[in-house]
Amino acid sequence: MDRTETRLEEAAVSGLGAPLSLDRFGGLRTLIWARLTVASLALPFGILMRADPTIGAWRLLGAALGAVAILSGIYWLGTLWGRGRGIQISVQLAIDIALVTLLSSLTGGLQSPFALFYVLVAITGGLQLGLVGGLITAVGASVAYHLLNPSGHGWSPTMTTLPRPGMFSALLLVLAVLSATLQRRALQARRSLERAARELDRVRFDNDVILRHLTSGVITLDSTGSVAYLNPAAEEVLRVRFADLRGRWVQDALPARLHPLRDSLLAVLESHSTQSRGELLLQNEDGAPLPLGLSTNLLIHEGQVTGVVAVFQDLTAVREMEQRALRNQTLAEVGSLAAGIAHELRNGLSPISGSVEVLQRELRLDGEQRQLMALISTECSRLNRFVTDLLAYSKERQLVRMPIDLGETLDELCDTVALDPRAVGVAVRHEPGEEMVELYADREQLRQVWLNLAGNALDALDGGGALVIRWSCPDAERVVIDFEDSGPGIASQDLAHVGQPFFTTKKSGTGLGLPIAQRIVERHGGTLTLHAANQRGTIARITLPATAGAAARAA
Repeated sequence: MDRTETRLEEAAVSGLGAPLSLDRFGGLRTLIWARLTVASLALPFGILMRADPTIGAWRLLGAALGAVAILSGIYWLGTLWGRGRGIQISVQLAIDIALVTLLSSLTGGLQSPFALFYVLVAITGGLQLGLVGGLITAVGASVAYHLLNPSGHGWSPTMTTLPRPGMFSALLLVLAVLSATLQRRALQARRSLERAARELDRVRFDNDVILRHLTSGVITLDSTGSVAYLNPAAEEVLRVRFADLRGRWVQDALPARLHPLRDSLLAVLESHSTQSRGELLLQNEDGAPLPLGLSTNLLIHEGQVTGVVAVFQDLTAVREMEQRALRNQTLAEVGSLAAGIAHELRNGLSPISGSVEVLQRELRLDGEQRQLMALISTECSRLNRFVTDLLAYSKERQLVRMPIDLGETLDELCDTVALDPRAVGVAVRHEPGEEMVELYADREQLRQVWLNLAGNALDALDGGGALVIRWSCPDAERVVIDFEDSGPGIASQDLAHVGQPFFTTKKSGTGLGLPIAQRIVERHGGTLTLHAANQRGTIARITLPATAGAAARAA
């Protein structure tokens, strides 16, 4: 949260009139400037009203201007002190009355035109000190005015006919009341305006917080098609930065890979035709498809279109889930059909295999006949293995979960794999993680996964190389098990087909080992993926939820 948000939040929460309090001495500084300006203009003007100004008149006016300037400087320092605002105003008004009285007494007494400055003092008192302060100021000015010499003496620019002292005093009081009333209403209006401003800030702040925490992306354009807003979710989905797009025309701001989105936004802005629950297909930076669910709407203020807003979601996970569901449905149907075929095949295969074994024991065949009999036996074994895998794939056994030690099961696997004839010349190594991990899983079915992956690795190594089995816990929610071999790896043209039932690159493979392992892992809530190793070979990576381990510990 930046400094502006913090200030707005504090102001919104406290409800205090912070701007008003910060401007408490602003009016006092305005008074100082106004006094200095009036004195600078009015006092020299008094000389011009005299037909033949004397040196004494210039000296008097110069002294008066100098006094006002010095006092203004002192007053300004007082505002910097920042305390005793009421006392400072009272002192300044008292000094003003004294200066006006002194100046008036030297320039004609009651008939001095400078006596009109009492009016300004009374008005100032009402504006700065309110009704009571204004009345006190007016009374003080009236008293001072009554103390002036009625006949006047000294230098006078010109004699002025002022109202009688009683009427002048009444005038001062009325002006003080009016100015205080005006000041009170202005203050009320100002406070109302500040409350409205604070409420507006609060609404803006709340809206901004809501938009920032939305999981859906939000982008808005103004009426010219320039990018006006992009929330963090939109930045993450589109892989762009709002700071780079702000104020730019959307056609130039968004990259070409996002052109369906910018075209859709501009179309809404031009045609005023909104869209609800539509879909767009964009591209990520790496060229991967990026499906979006999109809804657009117009921004209208006082009947005028001021922009367009779009709310969108990344549908990648949804599409992957739909593909998995479709694949599982297809596999289930295929599995059901395959189960029936496998059952019939096994019914016919069993007597054939048994008959071949009997003939091999009782007949003494030589040459080509012996080879043909061996071929029949081999093919019967291969078909039997295929049928066994097919039945295992088509039948979805219920999971029998129990706490199992991951390191212990992988140690047992390494011992078993080392006895496999295909492991001759292969270095099988287990690299356990730093801490013990228990899985709450089906031991036998996970063992089937380990054996299938290890068997694929041994077939890929073809009698030479290394198979490393390691596991780790990248965070508190996942356990990752890798089967890394140093074989030739998976050809790029085969990547799209790996994992599909009956797809195999091995001469005697059934193409069901990996799909069986994948199905078992998914039933445990995990994933099975294949990756290229750093140097050469393949990594079969199993990710299982660590909650299974937590459940095991709880049990």
